[in-house]
Amino acid sequence: MQSKSALIVVNALARQGQEDLEQVREVLRSAAIGSSVYTIENVTHMKDAIRRHGDLVDYYIVGGGDGTLNAALEPILETGLPLGVLPLGTANDLARTLEIPFDAKAAAQVIAAGRVKWIDLGWVNYKHYLNVASIGLAVKVSHALSGSTKKRWGVLAYPLSFFKAYRAMRPFRARITCNGQSQVFKSIQIAIGNGRHYGGGLAIRHDATIDDHRLNLYSLKPQPMWQLIRSAPAIVTGTMQQGDFIRVMEGEEFQVDTRKPMPIDTDGEVTTYTPARFRVKKSALQVFVP
Repeated sequence: MQSKSALIVVNALARQGQEDLEQVREVLRSAAIGSSVYTIENVTHMKDAIRRHGDLVDYYIVGGGDGTLNAALEPILETGLPLGVLPLGTANDLARTLEIPFDAKAAAQVIAAGRVKWIDLGWVNYKHYLNVASIGLAVKVSHALSGSTKKRWGVLAYPLSFFKAYRAMRPFRARITCNGQSQVFKSIQIAIGNGRHYGGGLAIRHDATIDDHRLNLYSLKPQPMWQLIRSAPAIVTGTMQQGDFIRVMEGEEFQVDTRKPMPIDTDGEVTTYTPARFRVKKSALQVFVP
């Protein structure tokens, strides 16, 4: 068996970022994959870590949450090498979508087995993303989420931060263009999903996959809290239907315009602003999967 090499880049500040990785490395060694570990304490160092080792390894393995994986996207795409996922964060939505186990040793066994799959990526204003891009309420939720809150409450930090953000949210108008047709919505939240899961296990659409070559969009109209709670089961499971309080669309491209520039959150971090053009990048990245 020809030996391979991997660089494991771990975000030390991820919820499980201090986990002992020796078991992970042992699993990889059993599959003739040598590895080294590079620890970062700020995701802005991700590009440097990957570019520094670009010609020296066969695989990149990223340990952290969805924000850490997002930070690794651009430099890994430059290398053209496969990505291995160690879900060490809070939400781990990409791992949910790909059905990668949350246990680090079990996730390493997925990588050792060597099965790769081409997945789609979302793209907005020259920035790639894995799970979802959001405008409005979800951006405020991300701002309300602190590292200490996520470490203390885990996935429960998301609904706790949601109620805090909802009280501070102001409606906005957006023009959404898809397939040559434009509609103007009054909204508190617009989400454009690539895979299935986002926000700690919510589903953008119940039948979405990360290789179906489409983006799924929903817009929440301003509504009282009781109505939002009533709609919650459908929002959680991705079974929203077109109605008075929710608009749903799907397509390969969207244009979103707002009267004033609004921040856009991609996989948990604000990376661009409206006006925004969204696309699905078909079969853009190789990832190890079960």
